[in-house]
Amino acid sequence: MNDITIREYRKEDRESLETFELSVKQQVYSSLPKDVLGDAVNDPDRTACVVENEEGEIVGFFVLHKYYQHEGYDTPHEVVYIRSLSINEKQQGRGYGTKVAMALPQYVQGKYTSLDHLYLVVDAENQGAWNLYERAGFMHTATKEDGPIGKERLYYLDLDQKYVHNVKLELDESVDLPHVRVDIILNKKEKVGYIEGEADKEVLRIIHLYTEAAERNRGIASTALRQLGTFLRRNMPDIRELTVNVDDAAEKIRLFERVGFVKFDEDENARLYKKYINY
Repeated sequence: MNDITIREYRKEDRESLETFELSVKQQVYSSLPKDVLGDAVNDPDRTACVVENEEGEIVGFFVLHKYYQHEGYDTPHEVVYIRSLSINEKQQGRGYGTKVAMALPQYVQGKYTSLDHLYLVVDAENQGAWNLYERAGFMHTATKEDGPIGKERLYYLDLDQKYVHNVKLELDESVDLPHVRVDIILNKKEKVGYIEGEADKEVLRIIHLYTEAAERNRGIASTALRQLGTFLRRNMPDIRELTVNVDDAAEKIRLFERVGFVKFDEDENARLYKKYINY
């Protein structure tokens, strides 16, 4: 099952973290836990966290840093940053990274109930990582050209929204282009909704978003829309832009705006919203 538990660091975890390994390339993107643990333990604004698998082995590590300000970005004071996130090299390839990314929003929400803003910074060339964070609900908000090893990307997650960590998207192979149907799957087996659209060259126009009545108001629709960009980059790489016409229903407008769509045009009947997904 590869289920995980995220919890705060304890003193007895130090030995496991001392033997934590990352490849030379991975150490370009993230620090070894033993190199940042001291600062995290001694700073009241930082919280060291570990990730355990079902056997109780520590497979991952990260630091939550309140009020941190990353050089080159103007973010609010009342924020939390995720820093130095990594999976032990010996445990990689087992899905732990995906599970951690998907579980982070709810974990941080439970830990910092008075804070609404969660950020992280990813090196732009580390596409695997930022694809994963986008799938978990983080939105790319800024790019810095001159990071320590080159271009880097700032990601943001609104802690005041709902997140569902066990949602997955699947392409309905029975539907022929230009029509597209993406099924929303819960717990790896239960279909609870779908996204329908039409593809036109580099644009996918969303026509219909449906979730079953029993599953509404849980955040499943917004979670699926957050994952859609990463899903399409992998399964329909020619698509670079999403569009949707939204009527005057305030709830629908908030839904699409909260997942990164921007109003592009409007008439007396509807508003056209767009989101660029391939950049």
